[in-house]
Amino acid sequence: MKKYVYITILILFIGSVLIESLGLLDNLERVEANEKEFEQVKHMEIVKSINIIPQTKEFEQVVIFNDPQPFYIKEDSLIKIGQLEPNVEFTIVQEKENFYELLFGHVTVYVEKIGTVFQKKSLKSMINTEVSGAIKTTAQTMVYEAPNNKSPQLLQLDVGFRYPIVGQVDDWFLIKVGERSGYIHKQTVQLDEGIPVLVYHHILPKALMKKTTSTISAESFEQQMDYLAAHQFKTIGSHEMYEYKEGRKILPINTVLITFDDGLLSTKEYAYPLLKKHQFRAIQHIISSRTHRTEGIQTFDSEGKLQFFTEEEMAIMSDVFIYEAHTFDLHILNEETKVGKLMEVSAEELEVDLRKNLEEIPNAISLAYPFGHYKEETIEVMKDLGFLLGFTTKTGYANMEDPNYEIKRFGVTEVVMMEEFINYVQGEMLFPE
Repeated sequence: MKKYVYITILILFIGSVLIESLGLLDNLERVEANEKEFEQVKHMEIVKSINIIPQTKEFEQVVIFNDPQPFYIKEDSLIKIGQLEPNVEFTIVQEKENFYELLFGHVTVYVEKIGTVFQKKSLKSMINTEVSGAIKTTAQTMVYEAPNNKSPQLLQLDVGFRYPIVGQVDDWFLIKVGERSGYIHKQTVQLDEGIPVLVYHHILPKALMKKTTSTISAESFEQQMDYLAAHQFKTIGSHEMYEYKEGRKILPINTVLITFDDGLLSTKEYAYPLLKKHQFRAIQHIISSRTHRTEGIQTFDSEGKLQFFTEEEMAIMSDVFIYEAHTFDLHILNEETKVGKLMEVSAEELEVDLRKNLEEIPNAISLAYPFGHYKEETIEVMKDLGFLLGFTTKTGYANMEDPNYEIKRFGVTEVVMMEEFINYVQGEMLFPE
């Protein structure tokens, strides 16, 4: 009898263990399901937060490289900016005789047609993505297929460039290359603060200077330009600045935009030869009514009244200077109100003035606001006339975040010490929040 009782108890015990185990397995399955659901929700939240919609799409031209393949941007020559990893699929936008063209964000990059497999294929791609900023690479930088440094590598970015990004996911920046999304860990790069834009006015030898307002000595200017040349800075113009701000240009970290306001003859005397020596370009914002005060080639008079470029002089210096707008005749300050004339005229009067300015400088796409004064109405008139950029006198870098018609600059006069100038151009200026 006891034997049957023991057997019964044993059966009941085993049954309870089995039931508990089955319940545990069921719980584990529910936990795993919940974890998967959580990951999906988490991923959706990330996607939503950066406004990215993943979608599988069939592309006609997909390439796979058998070996690591450099990719380039095109300036006067091809400039290598990175390397595509082998056995990774990328979509091309165009096939040339010796190169494939891919998109890096909105920038066209070029890859040699060596060791490739060409096919039609479906890929997961991001749609509705816009460039949201840029990063700077201070070392060779890996780009991964997923926000995980153990995931496959898609490509490498070379050191020393500003690359457009389309978003951020936690500790990762997101880029788009050849319709593929790539992830870069934030600790491996720096956020791009923007391009330093320098603004000069009058230049005189130190011995002839009577004031430092809007004036820099020829000696200080030469020291600054020599520094830029020694550190291999690239100088850009207004078109390149516009392309950069629109996310359509990859530029070196050492990039600067040099501007001069007013078109003063002293800059022909002391800036033009030095800029030409270093093969630099610079913008001259021209008050075009003042180009007609005289004609021909002038003799510079450092002791007399301010002199302005003539049309003949502008033509001679067009190999260095890019001419942009500074109004026709609105560079006048009301001495009582300390407000520029641009602020006092109507939209119709402003349009007439800027049209006259453009008659003298037909290729201008930017306007430097006289005395830094402007209003919303000013920008609307500029847009109607086809201007793409507006330069202010506010201090700071020209980045993708600020509006195209409110570009900040660094005013450079004799009071700016060399150390401060270096901070300007090296992106190291700090501003209170």
